[in-house]
Amino acid sequence: MMISRNYLAGALLIGMAALACAPKEETKVDNMTGQPTVAEPAANKPAPPAAGVKELVKKDTKPGAGKDAVAKGDRVWVLYQGTLMDGTEFDSNMAPEKDPFSFSVGNGQVIEGWDEGLIGMKRGGERELTIPAAMAYGEAGSPPKIPANADLKFKVKVLEILKPGDENNFWKEPIKAGSGVPAAKGDTVVVHYTGTLSNGKKFDSSRDRNEPFEVTLGQGRVIKGWDFGIVGMRKGERVKLYIPPAIGYGEAGSPPAIGPNQLLIFDIEVLEIKRG
Repeated sequence: MMISRNYLAGALLIGMAALACAPKEETKVDNMTGQPTVAEPAANKPAPPAAGVKELVKKDTKPGAGKDAVAKGDRVWVLYQGTLMDGTEFDSNMAPEKDPFSFSVGNGQVIEGWDEGLIGMKRGGERELTIPAAMAYGEAGSPPKIPANADLKFKVKVLEILKPGDENNFWKEPIKAGSGVPAAKGDTVVVHYTGTLSNGKKFDSSRDRNEPFEVTLGQGRVIKGWDFGIVGMRKGERVKLYIPPAIGYGEAGSPPAIGPNQLLIFDIEVLEIKRG
């Protein structure tokens, strides 16, 4: 397409009119030198610093114990308290009647500040997290308790850590030694037990009822952690038996006493073994 001279002339006239209507730049005079100064264009002025937390801050208030530290892929059980920056609490499971919170670290099951903030913690360790909004709930917030663009603070305690590959493994802590022939699959054992979650919350106890519990091992009448974990115990022996969710009550839990994905801890004492 060819642009005519008339088109160019019209464009120039429009440009001149626009200049005539534009506000004139005010000339300022330096009070010290008397020389005129030119104001710096607004676009070139540095933006004021943004308010709020700039990055994730981790502060350990109590070191944990053991050789295992939280890493990506681990399942953890934790206690926590969450507050806004002014101290307003929006969530907590610190109360004794609450269940521990469990999740798999680094898999996006929680906010980014948690996925990164718990790395390196050990069992029993306590940490304070200050999390910028961008690593929390961002512009959307989490109504009604967490507003948009809210920085958050958390106090977190790691109760237990389960490493990948250990999902079907139980472990024991000895309390008292026993004697005699160890229990085997097919044997019927009589036990007293107390069951708790990893925060100490009790969900069942034969001792409280004063009713010993009898079970034949290997017949699937109890959770897998019991069928496997009691094998090898002797009469009079007492242990703490730790049972991960996969060989406990799993994702479903056992409502209302046991929530989903809970690590179970049983204080078990063998009273009698009846050979199968």
